[in-house]
Amino acid sequence: MIIKSLVKHNVKKSKYIEHYIKRGYNTLPSYFSKPLKTDTSFIFIAGCGHSGTTLLAAKLSNHSAILGIGRETGILSPGRNSIISIKAVLREWSYFAQVSGKSHVLEKTPKHVYAYNQVQDILPNNKFIIMIRNPLDAISSLYKRFKDIEFCIERWIFDNNEALKLQNHDNVLCIKYEDLTDSPENTLRRATAFLGLIYEDRILASAESIYNKSPQKRNMKIREEQVSRPIRPNTGGWKKVFDKEQANYILSKVEPIASKLGYNSNV
Repeated sequence: MIIKSLVKHNVKKSKYIEHYIKRGYNTLPSYFSKPLKTDTSFIFIAGCGHSGTTLLAAKLSNHSAILGIGRETGILSPGRNSIISIKAVLREWSYFAQVSGKSHVLEKTPKHVYAYNQVQDILPNNKFIIMIRNPLDAISSLYKRFKDIEFCIERWIFDNNEALKLQNHDNVLCIKYEDLTDSPENTLRRATAFLGLIYEDRILASAESIYNKSPQKRNMKIREEQVSRPIRPNTGGWKKVFDKEQANYILSKVEPIASKLGYNSNV
């Protein structure tokens, strides 16, 4: 069984049931909870893993008006925490932003692509930036980490299908990984304009990031080093991982969603 929002596959039936019981229990208070009022603007960066979410978060958090959270919190993942707990954390983030002289808080958790509706109920003053990436490069990157091609294909499909549902909302901006790596300044200017901020050269100039300032584990330790490098074009890496037959198989699976995202199905 699969729990999409937690990116967990082959879940035992007992754990599957336990998750949805917990999710229902944690959702109950939302029917009686009022939205959180705050002058702080919240930015959530989400999307399929290995699609550039960390890179974008690292660069935008260099902006003088943004307080970046230096880890993936998963605080808003459906069913994981109660509304009371979520609001308490958001209040703390808002407080730290205010005492730091920041007007925005930025948090990056890829799985929060499933949390959009919950965020609208809890936190009216928010914006989402959704990262998308061509399927072959994204899936090959996932594959190097998970070593299960079917899991990686399913994850790309599930997460990007969710991204498609969000792309027409006024408070959502979709950014292609290829645009960010091919034309970083123009893309970051578009992102800051969407956030109502003025672009600053320090966004790209600094090699430091929020991920250098707090201990990272496992995959994020790798990302910490990667996002400290200058941004360069980075497409076609899938050719070092998959042969042409595998690539055609992947494209046959993802084509309906890939085409809607603007990616063709040619190897």
